[in-house]
Amino acid sequence: MSGLGGGTVGWDFFISYTAEDQAWAEWVAWQLEAVRYRVLIQSWDFVPGSDWRFKMEQGITHATRTIAVLSDSYLSSVYGGEEWRAARAADPEGLARKLLPVRVEDCDRPGVLRTVVSVDLFDVAADVARLRLLDGVRAALAGRVKPEAEPSFPRLPQRTPPPRASPPQSRPRPLGVPLTGHTDRVRSVAFSPDGGLLASAAGDRTVRLWAVGNPRRARPIGAPLTGHTGGVWSVAFAPDGLILATTSNDQTVRLWDVSDPSNACLIGRPLAGHTGSVRSVAFAPDGLTLATTSTDRTVRLWDIADPSRAQPFGDPLTAHSAAVWSVAFSTNGYTLATAGADRTLRLWDIADPYLVEPLGGPRIGHTDSVRSVAFSPDGQIVATASSDQSARLWDVTDPRRARPFGVGLTGHNGRVESAVFSPDGRTLATAGGDQTVRLWDVTDPHRARSLSRPLTGHNGRVTSAGFAPDGGDARHRRRLRGMALGRVSSLNPQVPVLPGRRPSGRASPNVMASCADCSGSG
Repeated sequence: MSGLGGGTVGWDFFISYTAEDQAWAEWVAWQLEAVRYRVLIQSWDFVPGSDWRFKMEQGITHATRTIAVLSDSYLSSVYGGEEWRAARAADPEGLARKLLPVRVEDCDRPGVLRTVVSVDLFDVAADVARLRLLDGVRAALAGRVKPEAEPSFPRLPQRTPPPRASPPQSRPRPLGVPLTGHTDRVRSVAFSPDGGLLASAAGDRTVRLWAVGNPRRARPIGAPLTGHTGGVWSVAFAPDGLILATTSNDQTVRLWDVSDPSNACLIGRPLAGHTGSVRSVAFAPDGLTLATTSTDRTVRLWDIADPSRAQPFGDPLTAHSAAVWSVAFSTNGYTLATAGADRTLRLWDIADPYLVEPLGGPRIGHTDSVRSVAFSPDGQIVATASSDQSARLWDVTDPRRARPFGVGLTGHNGRVESAVFSPDGRTLATAGGDQTVRLWDVTDPHRARSLSRPLTGHNGRVTSAGFAPDGGDARHRRRLRGMALGRVSSLNPQVPVLPGRRPSGRASPNVMASCADCSGSG
């Protein structure tokens, strides 16, 4: 959407950058054009035959605002200095906010540039960077950022620092009314990485998306996702939140573009290869690999670097002797955990997805089918949930010598269907056939203990539970309101990461979702 707008030359933003930061500049430009801003950027618009000097002056003159991509290289550039100073000179007091600095590394800003508020994109993950950029642009256009919700009443500061706290023991309360719409049992739920969306999968062969940025007023977004010819068992978001994976009794996996959740659409063809119901799905932390499990007793890894042309990695993993119910990646992406009806937990080295190796033999600790498996955020603990009415914690610091911590977590009066860690790793939630959810303090995995009374309210067995990654805070509510109306291509440039820097950080949770099989069968 660069170049001409409305028949005359004019742009919303001119991107000022140096050659060293071209990847960042293109990523910024892509995000802005995805939400319908008009952008002028040298690498896309200075085509053969253009007078680059005239084009540059035209951008500075006719663009409403200049985005300066700040780095040490940019700040030492002669042309970069000319461009940001020209934008500053056109608005010396900053009242029109014609200069918008976007820092892509932690650089010191000289002179008057130091007093201009910047948008900082360094040292954060792609979804956080996208959120910061679009929120910063909207704030610059509006001139003010006032939250819709009234701020909470401030608490008096504590006079002495508290000791390392255990998870809160106050009884959690439901947020709003139950989310209804599915016409059959709801089998799986998952939050998007930014906490603004919830996906639910059901036996009615559909997947539904819900806006939960304000969890007290959750609402459906768009039409149900249809296409599976059997009940949907599992749902998972990619780490960037733009792709959703679903699995079904129809023996397939489907990938959906949910960059615009009101107009989600199928990506490519369904992934086929399993010969039984596909029960569980998980994305690797880098978003390039997908793992699935099936009643055909196998685990499969899929190359989804190009999600429209997903392909299996090598042969399926065949060590389980019965249906495989659950799969999870470690946080570093090198270890895979699987669990199944053969009552075992298995760990796999998947550093090379074409040459997967088991890490030791099967781990046996449960006396019945293992329904769910989950890694703690630090990757050192695995939790399992079983039909033997218990959950267990396993020390996987050395995955070749995994061993259980203490005794199983007991209290459920039916099979335990799901186990999931909170993002800070201090709380474990388990969901069960006794129609309850239980919370456990696992700060000390040797002495895990129950927190509060069981959470009740469902009138069928609770089949899945999930924590919101951010607690549904106001920043992500703003992102949901400002989401692009047009679909973002799967070729969207990835957020660049400077050498030696890694994306980091996400807020603590305070929201949890669960779903129930209210039919009581299956």
